[in-house]
Amino acid sequence: MDIKRKITEVKKFLREQAPACDQEILHYLEELCQLCEELYAQASIDFLTGLYNRRFFEKELELSVERAKRDRLIFSLILLDLDHFKKINDRYGHLAGDQVLKGVGSLIKKSIRKIDIPARYGGEEFAIILPGTGFEGALSVARRLKEKISEADFDAQPQPIKVTASMGVGTYRPLNGLSPQEFFKHIDALLYQAKQAGRNQIFPRQPQQVFGDELEGITYDEKQALKGVWLHDD
Repeated sequence: MDIKRKITEVKKFLREQAPACDQEILHYLEELCQLCEELYAQASIDFLTGLYNRRFFEKELELSVERAKRDRLIFSLILLDLDHFKKINDRYGHLAGDQVLKGVGSLIKKSIRKIDIPARYGGEEFAIILPGTGFEGALSVARRLKEKISEADFDAQPQPIKVTASMGVGTYRPLNGLSPQEFFKHIDALLYQAKQAGRNQIFPRQPQQVFGDELEGITYDEKQALKGVWLHDD
């Protein structure tokens, strides 16, 4: 059940039925809807960054794959990991690290559309689902976001902090039949390659580059599996 949609439907029904309802009962039901919205937010939102949390992201990834298979739609996924984030925590403290995470979350929200689904996947790793977006479009979003992050001065004490990010990007191909977990694993392998290539990188850097010799460090099976992911727009 889509809980958020159900709450919206109930609130709409209450507004429509307001003239015929006992006002005390109506007020009680409105408060109940408000409580449901708050509980929904607590269950789906990462309190630090304001992005969706891992649980919500994994559910949305499953739904995105289901829609792609059913309706022959495409969507793209960006995985983003902040480089050397442990050093920031070690040098400046966890409160400063939290400020950086908040700042990155804010940059992500400002860099994408309302229909996109940004999440803090865990620690310093973020994920963005881009519905209806092909590989070229996703790569453009990733490049823009990478530039904004590297140029930003994140407000933290005792001084502003600079940080960079590595990213893996790919587009889901419905005909291949990958599961959500398999698709995520492949994009995570691309993120790993970006970090191995020196960090502050997006992998692949260009369409179709993923099958080049620089793909050292992942297995033959992983290379073959990546053929189920669009890394170019036909």
